[in-house]
Amino acid sequence: MMSSELTERPDTPGQPKHSGQQKTPGRLAPLIPIAIDLIVPLVVLYGLRAVGASLWQALIASSIVPIVVVAARFARRRVVDYAALFVLALMVFGIVLSLLTGDPRALLIRDSWIWMLVGMAGLWMLASVVYGRPALMVVFRSFVLTKVGPEGLRQWESRWDNDAEFRHGLRTLTVVWGVATVLNAVLHVIGAFVLPLDVAPLVLNIIWPVIAAPLATFHFVYTKRKDLRA
Repeated sequence: MMSSELTERPDTPGQPKHSGQQKTPGRLAPLIPIAIDLIVPLVVLYGLRAVGASLWQALIASSIVPIVVVAARFARRRVVDYAALFVLALMVFGIVLSLLTGDPRALLIRDSWIWMLVGMAGLWMLASVVYGRPALMVVFRSFVLTKVGPEGLRQWESRWDNDAEFRHGLRTLTVVWGVATVLNAVLHVIGAFVLPLDVAPLVLNIIWPVIAAPLATFHFVYTKRKDLRA
């Protein structure tokens, strides 16, 4: 109570009172979408298995969860997310294919298709290191523009022509990202075909988090140490 009294400013006489202030997202807010995307489908899958549902039925039910999530986000934001729609189309196609074949592994292979596309982006990153500017420099461009504006972006990009350490650092970072995304795609494809069906959903869902956690740590430390940030 005391802290709110010290930080809140009284309303100016004659001005309308604010009905409420914009809430600041909590520290755990970024983790909520991750929990919904990764954990809820697994809870549905293994929960249904625990009560006696067949693996095929449980996989179908858990595959519907992301579709509901994408639809709910669209209804809330009213913004068309074309990437999400593309993934949604693959999900629906995978469910239809599984219904036609009656093979639960078709659903697992569907997920591997999505990660294969990400793996192709990884190949693009690796190829960009050999020829031209590295892909991450293109990817980061919009972030740099948002952070420091047009003049800051121009100065950041000009370092490519004048700073050998900057060029080496961006190439190294791009190679690491490319290898990580390709490795992730390969592991998903192999896992979808060879893992036991009851174990595969759990393993496939944790492959990327296991790769992404050290990747994000490396990215944060390396960009700071090599002064790659704008």
